[in-house]
Amino acid sequence: MQNQNAEAKTPALGVCAPGGLHFAVIDWLNVILCDAIKRCPDDDGDIKGVALTKQTILSSFSISNQSHNNHSKVDKVLEKADKILECSFTNSDQSCEPLAAVIRAFSLEFFEFKFFVLALAPELDDRFQRSMGYLLDDMNQRVGTIALYCDLLGFDAENRVSISKSVLWQELVFENSLVSADEPLRIDPYFARWLLGDQKALAADTRICGMIRTYPWPGRKVLEQYWSKSVKKYVCESLLRKCWVVLTGDHFDAWRSLLEFGSSELCFEWIRIEPKRFANVDAGDIEHCARLIGRMSRFTGIPVVVDIAMEEALGIDDRLVEFMITLSRTKCTAVVICREFTSLAGPLNSVKLCFFHAPPLSRSNCIGLVRCAAQMADAELTNEEAESIFGRYALTISKLEEAMRLAQSRPVAFKINQEYIQRFKSACQDVAVEGLSRLSERIEPCFHLDDVVLPEDRKSQLREIVNHVELTSKVLDEWRFRDQLPYGRGVTALLFGPSGTGKTMAAQGIANELGVQLLRVDLSRIVSKYIGDTEKNIDRIFSDAERSGSALLFDEAEALLGKRSEVKDAHDRYANIEVAYVLQRMEEYDGLAILTTNLRQNLDSAFLRRLRFIIDFPRPDAAAREQIWKLCLPSKAHALEAADFRQLSRKIDLTGGHIRQITIRAAFSAAAENRLIHLLHIADAAKAEFAKLGLPPVELNLDRRAA
Repeated sequence: MQNQNAEAKTPALGVCAPGGLHFAVIDWLNVILCDAIKRCPDDDGDIKGVALTKQTILSSFSISNQSHNNHSKVDKVLEKADKILECSFTNSDQSCEPLAAVIRAFSLEFFEFKFFVLALAPELDDRFQRSMGYLLDDMNQRVGTIALYCDLLGFDAENRVSISKSVLWQELVFENSLVSADEPLRIDPYFARWLLGDQKALAADTRICGMIRTYPWPGRKVLEQYWSKSVKKYVCESLLRKCWVVLTGDHFDAWRSLLEFGSSELCFEWIRIEPKRFANVDAGDIEHCARLIGRMSRFTGIPVVVDIAMEEALGIDDRLVEFMITLSRTKCTAVVICREFTSLAGPLNSVKLCFFHAPPLSRSNCIGLVRCAAQMADAELTNEEAESIFGRYALTISKLEEAMRLAQSRPVAFKINQEYIQRFKSACQDVAVEGLSRLSERIEPCFHLDDVVLPEDRKSQLREIVNHVELTSKVLDEWRFRDQLPYGRGVTALLFGPSGTGKTMAAQGIANELGVQLLRVDLSRIVSKYIGDTEKNIDRIFSDAERSGSALLFDEAEALLGKRSEVKDAHDRYANIEVAYVLQRMEEYDGLAILTTNLRQNLDSAFLRRLRFIIDFPRPDAAAREQIWKLCLPSKAHALEAADFRQLSRKIDLTGGHIRQITIRAAFSAAAENRLIHLLHIADAAKAEFAKLGLPPVELNLDRRAA
């Protein structure tokens, strides 16, 4: 080796090594390992594959091969390299190198840093690996031991005790936490890869990668279009300055989308933790994984986001509590998305928490997002149309993005705005009803309010129901009537009357006017013999309606909402509990619920008091029956005249449901004869209907002149 080359590569005293901390570390390792090898006794010769001579190893270093006896000059080189390393160590605060991040994260002392660098040496250069084997007198060993590193640093007994209690062991720097003095001390392999420049190495750790969501939460695309890039990092700037931030409320989907928007502005990816993924981790490894995740956050400077919103609804388990407590001890920065945080407030009482309770987006923001999503699907909405869609479907930001993408994938017949608007509305509806439970039947309304035959005062009440739903936002929010309604903000209507008077048809007509679907409750599916299951099913139905923007229809409501009775046995007690729960859940419901019954007197009086509308559906009189006959018989399907309709309305005193059955039966009879429907077909079908009801038949005059 050439002395002048070695001297040229060595930085002058009092200045940091060129290239930063990393190069100072390499130069220092060159000097200290070269000196240690020089001090070893001379070798007799190389034994290939087993041993190397001192000269062979020294020739690989860029340090001059000085005489063994010239210790003063060697000591000066050592002192110089040590000062250069210390200078780089001291000035590492402003550096973005991984080694500097380790110093800051662990608050390392200089002696701890030098020990750490020696342990890292085998990962940096194969020359250092051979040096370790030579110094250990075992060329099969390429990693040093605690004893070797302490000897190289000249540590006395006190220093050895200090290094064994160092933060290096507490922060999982080494592959094995407990090793004896003569065992190899290896740097954690994923940590070593990250130190060498692989920025994704820590997240790729097989011990924790199953717990981390590696792809963004949806919704960012809509927010990026809604807010221009000039909107600065207000979403995340405050979070990065806090220790732990808690985002509470039922608007957790909006929090997720806002966090993703903020991360795109700041050009980094959150460390996203979803506790539902803990199922893949052994209970005994939860604490270790939390420490690894906390370590990754501190090194990268990126906060951990723990989404526990769904876990709160299902119940916080011990594994999640242990994870959160351990994570807090790592002193990393974290964001918690939750509903209430009550379950973790006690275990995390030692952590400084900053709460954000207010909704992340105002109503006007949400309406603006609807317009933005529609625009991205080529639909231009007015503010009123966007407000209607928002109020009807109540889609979260992620669902809006899903609806936007679904609309974009569907073709349109004509490239006009109205077609694009209809396509977007249809996509919103499909997304809203996705994943509904099977406890209710989804009905697409096919009747209109004009199809319902009722006295005018009743019909006006049906239209009033529509107005109450459509104008909810104006009255409750703009006029601030919501402050006066602690409960009962939804619209609840009871339609009662004899069978076949059009109650279910009216419910469909109301839904059709509002442009929503009906969820007809299947009582056979929600009532369970197991205690508590009925209440859970009821809650699921109301949640489905709220999420999908649908109207609820309880047909034959007296089966579920009958009068509470005196408690004589356990059956009575739990039946009363079910009725009470329905009352409670109905009060919390903000949507439209329609109940139909033939027996109003059988409903619990406490329930009737909570209804906004109670509409009586009377048996139709002759004039109403004539109108029903005309509605049930399409003009192109029959050969009846006005006199025939008058006769039918006078002689057949049945409700609309039975009239519809007669017309359908007559239609099939006429079709079998390949003829239009005549009065004779109606007469035969009417006889069959009366027989079905156990009533004597009515004779119709088939001579039109007699009518």
